Amino acid sequence: KAPYSCPMCKLQLGPILELQKNFQLCSIVEVFLATSSKQQQSKGSAERKKEAVPCDFCLDWPQPAVKTCLICDASFCQAHLNKHNAKASQQDHILVEVGAGSAVEDRRCPEHGRLLECYCQDEGQYVCMLCSVAGCHKGHSIVTLKE
Repeated sequence: KAPYSCPMCKLQLGPILELQKNFQLCSIVEVFLATSSKQQQSKGSAERKKEAVPCDFCLDWPQPAVKTCLICDASFCQAHLNKHNAKASQQDHILVEVGAGSAVEDRRCPEHGRLLECYCQDEGQYVCMLCSVAGCHKGHSIVTLKE
């Protein structure tokens, strides 16, 4: 009973809906299809080369990342890595090579997904802070990795 209106252009529609083509959505789909076809064409050559991980902070044209920060969970190009390292609060962050997928996963707790920052001397394994405080390693002899 109430008049309908288009959420994009605010055009008032009558009781019988006569929908028009959404040109904005069509252009997004066209760009997506063009991009995905280009990616599929270059997929063969990309598989031969080491796949480049884009910098998480480059806005317009992402540069290839050179390091990944395990604390920030972000990848950085050289320019953004320099800015990251310049901050005093981020001097203790752990940086690894980009594309070290299994190495990164080995540095995270499988239960909590947090960084392994401690070592359980009772069981001889690396644990995260949550495991040492409230998890299965509570009450064990725990030391930090810095110690």
